[in-house]
Amino acid sequence: MAAFRSRATVILAKVETTEGTDAAPVAGTNAVLVENVKGPTPKPNIITTNEVTSSLDDFGAIVGGMTVDLTFDCYIKGNSAGAGNAPEWGALLKGCSWAETITNAAIPAAPEACAAGGSTTTAVLGVTAAATAELYRGMPIALSGTVSSAALNQGVTFISDYTVGKLATLTETLGGAIVATTNYQIPKNVLYAPSSAAPETSLTIYVYNDGVRYRLVGCRGDVTFNLLAGGAAKMSFKFQGLFLDKTDQALPVATYDAVRPPIWKSGAMLLNRLNGAAKTLSLNCQNTLAVPDDPNATEGYDAPVIVKRDPRGTLDPLETLVGTRDIMGDFRASTKRILHARYGTTLGNQIGLTIPQALYLGQDPTDRGGLMAVGVPFEAVGQDSGAFLCLF
Repeated sequence: MAAFRSRATVILAKVETTEGTDAAPVAGTNAVLVENVKGPTPKPNIITTNEVTSSLDDFGAIVGGMTVDLTFDCYIKGNSAGAGNAPEWGALLKGCSWAETITNAAIPAAPEACAAGGSTTTAVLGVTAAATAELYRGMPIALSGTVSSAALNQGVTFISDYTVGKLATLTETLGGAIVATTNYQIPKNVLYAPSSAAPETSLTIYVYNDGVRYRLVGCRGDVTFNLLAGGAAKMSFKFQGLFLDKTDQALPVATYDAVRPPIWKSGAMLLNRLNGAAKTLSLNCQNTLAVPDDPNATEGYDAPVIVKRDPRGTLDPLETLVGTRDIMGDFRASTKRILHARYGTTLGNQIGLTIPQALYLGQDPTDRGGLMAVGVPFEAVGQDSGAFLCLF
């Protein structure tokens, strides 16, 4: 008998039209490039009996209904078709209650003048911009004219807050105030943000293991973002779903996007608009899933439901003077700060992660190869606005 190869694994994921109904993902359009696959792992309800007989032995446990777990990692990368095109892993974030917003045309089509009233950390957008609160939150913005693009990392900054008065709060402090002679443009991008919309998106996931196929439906899960200086950022997913079947199926020929993940270098890591030499930045959504009991359902359970989110993370910048950055003071005063990371140089494969209101939960002085660093746990505060992941 030929042994199965663990590397001969293909994952397909597709958003379901009807929760728990097979969405029939296909290898040509729904394959996701992943690694470190574990599962599908059954989580059955094992009923241990205590029936009395003339023997000391029982009749064996009873296997009841079950759900299944599936975990894997996925690199954060864009789309080879360019900015404004969703990545192949977009469905996975949707299954973790993150909403996808595709801006496939720049706003405005050509750079236009800002209105008066800006500062080194704010811009009042011009006539084309919409007067809708938070519409552009988490998106990049290119500035030119009075504020030279050469003074901006990668030619852009990001919007951490946006008001009906078209006031955009920026993730960094610029060298000069943004005035009516400054031009702005929001580039094409794809934005992901936490969502509480109901009904939540559910996924059908197929797992092919070198000759067999598992079909999972009604899948929802949790995600952790991990950025490493000089490395490629990953998302770690943990899904829970309902088992449909396991059958003998040939391994499909999957089509993957050829773009490779960018490296977190020549970019930015900003804490309260100041450069922070962090080695790592991690954010875990901490989704809580509940499985509704339902004897009408095939397994006695309905698809898992995400009932709570508590996004928390950690980062580890090098220590500074208090006059430069006072993490302890911010922690003691419960002062919320903007955290922002961005990197990449190719359109469509540039990454921005913005946490508009990070509440520090402590600090832990640590040694990083002979250099003093500070481990900083934090909570990403905000209703459906704790963090924003943008590809541009």
